[in-house]
Amino acid sequence: MRIFNFIKLIVFLSFALLSFVGCEEKIDHSRYGLASEDTSQLIAGAAFFENFTVNGDGTTTDSISGLTWKTCTQGQTFSGTASHYDCQGSAGSVTNPGTYGAKQLQYCSVNLESCNTLGIPQTLTAGSGASSEAYDSCASDGTAGGGWRVANFLELKYLSSNSRNFMILKFPNTIDDYYWSSTANEQDASGKTARAVSFSLSNFGDDESFTKITRYFVRCVR
Repeated sequence: MRIFNFIKLIVFLSFALLSFVGCEEKIDHSRYGLASEDTSQLIAGAAFFENFTVNGDGTTTDSISGLTWKTCTQGQTFSGTASHYDCQGSAGSVTNPGTYGAKQLQYCSVNLESCNTLGIPQTLTAGSGASSEAYDSCASDGTAGGGWRVANFLELKYLSSNSRNFMILKFPNTIDDYYWSSTANEQDASGKTARAVSFSLSNFGDDESFTKITRYFVRCVR
């Protein structure tokens, strides 16, 4: 697709400019969904995401970890082929117009441990006496044969450990916000919170704990 070829060109030009310009003012890439990343981030990102293959059926496989990810955020629709693809949907809500159809989902319908195991790590389940929109969304997803689950905390940290610019080439229209992990916050004795990881421009890869009834975005893996 033209937009992804354009993004690749922007990333390449950024690398070239950083190599030759030095202390000159950097280009503002934020309007293209790109972060201002230094040379080391771009090199690391290029090497890291080289191992990710978009399969053209709504899935993306990482040959190093062996994980297969859904290419699109839950609620979005995959379109295209293995070489030309996008994640599409409606333009989003008035308050969050850039969601491209992505849905914000609750970790659990109550701020209790009703939707996660009690052992370490505390992992999202179908719920007992409560329900989990996040769990149900992945578990019921039939993309490429199904078998999906909400990505856990370490998996999301892994996915966000390098260049965001190269990440969005493999996972287009990733939302500039937090994504729920399947991992509850075991340090919270009250059982009210679970862990989420940021995929935003400003704090890519940061993590935070939020109350379980809060709605955030979800990425599925298997």
